[in-house]
Order: sequence, then C-alpha cells, then structure tokens
Amino acid sequence: MKKLWISILVGLLALPMMFQAPVNAANVPISIIIDGVKLSTDRAPVMVNGRTMVPLRAIFEAFNATIKWNQKSQTVTATKDETTIMLKIGSKIATINNKAVTLDVPGQNLSGRTMVPTRFISEALGHKVGWNQVAKVVTITTSGGASGIVTPSSNVQVKDVSDTGDGRDLQISFNQSSNESLVDHYRVMIVKAWNTFSLSSAERVPSSNYSTVLAGTNPTIRLTANSRDVDGELIRSNQTYVAYVLAVGKGSNTSALSISSAAITLNNNTVAAPSSLQVYDVSDYSDGRDLAVSFNKVSDESKISSYRIFVVKASNYSSFTLGAANAVNSSNYTQVNKMGANITQILSSGARDVDGALIKTGVSYRVFVMGVDSASNAANNLLSAASSAITLSSVNITNLSVSDVSDYGDGRDLKVSFNHATDETYISQYRILIVPTAYYNSFSLSEANNVPSSYYTTVSTAGSSTSQVLASSARDVRGDVIKNGTPYRVYVLAVGSGKNLGTNILSTEAPFITLILDYRLSPVSNLVVSDVNDYEDGRDLQVSFNHATDETYINQYRILVVPTSYYSSFSLSQANNVSSSNYTSVGTSGSSTSQVLTSSARDVNGTVIKSGTSYKVYVLTVGSGKYSGTNVLSSESNAVTLSTKLPVKSVTNVTYSVDDGKILIRFTPSANESNISEYRVLVVPAKQGFGSAEAIAVKSPYFTSITPNGTNPAIIASKRDVNGALIVKGVKYRVYVLAVANNNGLQNGGLSVSTDEFEI
Repeated sequence: MKKLWISILVGLLALPMMFQAPVNAANVPISIIIDGVKLSTDRAPVMVNGRTMVPLRAIFEAFNATIKWNQKSQTVTATKDETTIMLKIGSKIATINNKAVTLDVPGQNLSGRTMVPTRFISEALGHKVGWNQVAKVVTITTSGGASGIVTPSSNVQVKDVSDTGDGRDLQISFNQSSNESLVDHYRVMIVKAWNTFSLSSAERVPSSNYSTVLAGTNPTIRLTANSRDVDGELIRSNQTYVAYVLAVGKGSNTSALSISSAAITLNNNTVAAPSSLQVYDVSDYSDGRDLAVSFNKVSDESKISSYRIFVVKASNYSSFTLGAANAVNSSNYTQVNKMGANITQILSSGARDVDGALIKTGVSYRVFVMGVDSASNAANNLLSAASSAITLSSVNITNLSVSDVSDYGDGRDLKVSFNHATDETYISQYRILIVPTAYYNSFSLSEANNVPSSYYTTVSTAGSSTSQVLASSARDVRGDVIKNGTPYRVYVLAVGSGKNLGTNILSTEAPFITLILDYRLSPVSNLVVSDVNDYEDGRDLQVSFNHATDETYINQYRILVVPTSYYSSFSLSQANNVSSSNYTSVGTSGSSTSQVLTSSARDVNGTVIKSGTSYKVYVLTVGSGKYSGTNVLSSESNAVTLSTKLPVKSVTNVTYSVDDGKILIRFTPSANESNISEYRVLVVPAKQGFGSAEAIAVKSPYFTSITPNGTNPAIIASKRDVNGALIVKGVKYRVYVLAVANNNGLQNGGLSVSTDEFEI
C-alpha cells in the first residue's frame, strides 16, 4: 500500500512537467522577419484561426507600398509597383489588380488596431513567406528585380545646423549607390563615435532607431526632435556621433553599409533671448499708441531676421510659451526690424494683443519679445522673459486750444487752455511745450522728456482746467524766444509722480498757430451745430457760436457749411474764396448767435443743404477798416448729418378739470418743440377704442389746435368729440393730445397717454 501511494505521488508531481513545454511554446511572441530584419510594430502580431495577423500600416510601409484608407467604407487600398490590393475590413473577399480572391481570415479590428493577414499581403506583392511553428517566426523574403551586390552609399557628411539640443541640430547628406536600381531604400543610422558598427549590426537595428530615405536623387535630410541613435537613445548635444547609410537591396539583393561620416559633437550655441524688456504708458490715446516697448537686442543677430512684440493679457501670460508665440497670427503682434543698438517701439493705434483684441486702457498686460530665426525655423526662435505688468491709464488732457490774445510780439501773445486729467493722484505737474513746426513734423514723448526746464512753462495740478497766457520770456522747445511770424504747435506733458514717477504722458497736439503783430481779430468760440427741424433743407440746420470779445474791426461773420466727403480739413484760403451765394452772413450785434439757416442755404460748393449728407461748419471772422482782408477762421464744429425725419416727442402729464360744463386741459409740452407744428386736443368717448391711427384720422373741427409755445397751457377743448357728436352730460370721456410734425407729417405724430374717465 505504501509503494502504491508513492507511485501516485510521483505521478502527480510529474503531471505538470508533461505540459510545461507546450505551455511555454504557446507564450512565445510571434516575430516577423523581413529580409533578415525584424519588423517593429506598435501592436504585437497575433494568431487568428491559424493565420498571423499584423498591423495594417506596419506591413505595408515595410514593403514601401503606398496606402490609402477609406474610413467610411473601412477599405484599404495599397499600391506597390504594378500591383494594387483592395481589402475591406471584415470581408473575406479582396482584390488583386481588380481580380477577386478569397481570404481564410478577413482583416479585422483588434483592440483598436486594424490587423490584416500577413501571408496574403506578402504573397500578393510577390514575396515569399515562411513559418517556423516552434519559434513562432514568420520569415518574408522580398523579390527584387535584377540580382547583384549593392554598392554602398558614399560621401556621407553630417552638419550641426541648429541649436535645439536634439536631432533637429543634425543634417545628413550622402551620394546614392552607383547601382541604385538594386536598392529598395536607404537607412540613415546615427552611431556613438566609439562604438563598432558593421553590416550585420546595421541590419539588426529596429525601424524606430533609423531614418528611411527612398531611392532617388542625392539626398540631404534633417532629423527630428524625436530622432534616436541605433541604441535607441535620443540624439543630444555634447555627444559625439558618426553617421552611416545602409543601402537596402531589393529582394535577394545584398545590402551594403557605407563608410562612416566624420565624427561630430553637437554644440548647443543658443543665443540669449532679447533682454532688459521694459514697457511704458507714454500717451493718452486709449489704444496701442499709449504703449512703448524697449529691449536689448540679442548679442548675435547673425541668425535673427527680425523681432516680434507680443502683448499678452496678464491673466494669461504664464501659459505663453515659444510654441504659443509661434502660433500667433501676424495681425496680432508688432513686427520690428533689426536696427540700432537697442530698440524702443511705440505701438500703433491698431495694435492688438495675442488674442486679437485691440489694446486699450484698464486692462493689465505683460509683453514678450521674440527674435525670429533667419532660416525660418520656428523652433529656433528666441522668446524673452515676460515684462512687468502694465495697465494703461487714461490721463485725458482734453480740449487743448491756443489763441493769439495780444500784440507784444512775444510769449504774452499766446494763450494755452486745456482741461486737466480727471485723476491727478499720480501727476506732479503739467508742462506746456511750444514746438516750431519748421523743425518737427511730429513731436515724441522721448523728445518732450528731454526738453530743458527753461524751455517749457510749468502748470500746477490745482483746479480742473488751465487757461494761461505765457510770459514774455517764454521759449520754444529749441530755446528760441516765442515770436511773431513763426508757426507753432503746442503740446502738454503730464509728469508722473509716486508709483508713476518717470512715466510721463504726452497730449495730442493743438491746432497750429502763427502769432501776428497788432492782431486784433479773433475767431468765434463755442461753435455748435444741430439738426432742429424736418424740412430736409437749410432750415433743419441751427448754428450757434459766441462772438469775438472785441468786434471793433470786424465787419461780419460768415457761416460756412462744409461737406465732410470733400474736405477732411478746411483752410483759411479756401474760406476766403467761397462765393457769397454759398455762405450765410451774420452781423456783429450781440455777444452770441444762434441761427437756423434758410431753405435756400448752400454748402461751400454751391450745393443746396440736404438731409443724409455729413457736414462740418466753420465761421469766418471778416475784418474791416485797417484789418480789411485779414480774416480769421474758426476751428471746425462737430459733424452733423441731417436726418430725414426727426422723432416727435409726445406731451406728458395730461390732466383735466370740469368747471361749469367746460373742460379744462393741462399738459407738459414736448421736450423739443422745434419740429412740432401744433398740438391737437382730442375728446374721445371712454368706451371707444383709440390709438395713433384713429387720432391721425380725426378731421377739423373735431379737435382743438394749440400752437407750441414752450409753456404749460390751460386749454378749453372743442364742444364736440372726435366723432363730431356734442359733448353731453351722462357720457364718460377721455382726453388725448396729439403732437404733429412741422411738415404736417401725421405719421410722425406723437399721441399722449389719455386722462382718466370723466363726465361734464
């Protein structure tokens, strides 16, 4: 019995060993060897119903076949030389050059990858297929054309062409094989300089560790950031390499390995990015012109073609990388050419941030500057660090004007007026700068900051506005005493203090002025135009202005209506030449004028004034006596376009009272009665529906007409209601008031809300 149990125990122990070899064999992965080189795939080959299935793209690319994939029909079409294969996933029917063949196993999707039968694909392209059941190895021998020994590539050269610190720095060129008809393709292999390397070593390198070049002309290729050497390590700087080229023979043709290139060590000679980046708020336009950017250029500009200034919202700046900068649309950055030692650039009014939004006040920004690679390789562009944050403020120096007020022949003749900034917390003073136009077509902030203190007039921040006559010793920004006969422009510089110390802001320029000796004529002021009626001619245009203080030598004023489509500006010489039929004369009586033009009024070109046209108005002060011919032109008015129909505003607060059978009505007139011809008081039976259409339809004498007079009237209404019936006791009524337009356009009438119901 004891021996029996020992025999059983031995048998049980031996049983697993009997199945060990088959189990291990089943776990051996399937390998595919093509012309002695193992095929590298991102999904291991699998066995399905006795057929080896391999990822579709891997097998076709290994044979250098051109493939097209139709996602909708799930069909792959592969072409190699004169053979075309079509295979539909899930179908056992495929075609070879349009001839149908039957598959043992169809192509199919396995774990997210499209797999196809290895033997069918290989044999369809004319290759021989072998299978080693024990080793689980598929061997494929490709069929070449002519047979022979491939000659190796020659003149293999490598160059360091960039400074990215990876494969992009490496460029390889070589001469093709002398008998390239035997060559299927070339494999460029990067080898550490101290390693030995042979043909057999080259043939064992997996496809992920070399770069494939198709047969053709003598090639020059540049590797990628992901390129690896034959050991599978990423190519890097400070490492010495040599390059080989393996010419892979077609079919049974032998492959050939080139002689190595000269050794090369990649050096990362990256030039420092633009530095010392500073940003300033330099003006008061509330757009990109307020933002100045200065920076130091890169030390070596031989690889730089230009610079780009990027304005980034401060909330997003931490994610602004070189890749993000390279992707910014050209309309959303400012291009700066290489010039000078260092660069200071004021942006334009149309400048935008990297998101495409116009630069404006009240938004916090940071700025970057990028040096652009001269070889147009975006990876080699150089991006600076971010600037400090800046929020553009609006100082708002407004209503800057200048006038000739005396006859001293020096600065006392010049009066400068302007409104101060709304917020003067961080402003220490204002500086009035007189700029001779002969020397400056424009005047910049940097020029304003450098004007010596004896060449400007200082104004304190006290008060909300300044109107200052300069001193006899006042000088222009070049140091010359202010004098007659010199054309000037005037600017005001707001000088920062506290946290804004050193951050000054320059106003826009005032209109130019030339001081004239014994100049007693002055232009009118407070010129305003408005659309006041609805006649569609000059009667719609009202012009108001204040007369000159001293009218001793003024003959008249001329109102000049200028169409803006013809004149972007209007000069004194043009004003003097306007025909008398094309302006409106105004006398000198009184201190101001508010005049509605006539129906026949014309613009300066002789065209009747009409609706739908944009106009600006000027007033010419016409000299008399010893100043005859010495006229003065005002500044331009606001632009006005006469509308076709002015809206009629209805009356409000309509109330009633009944006294001895009489109905008394009160109401508040329309806020603007200039285009109202009359009010119609309408008595309506309370039960009757009543609206604008019914009000317009009521005919005289069934309403009471009231002429607008700007007061709150008390009216006794008609004795009849809107239907012509007598107003009687015992019937309830309501009262409405209809405002009617000047041109009797009842369609423009404004109907009031009714009173409460009442009886007489």
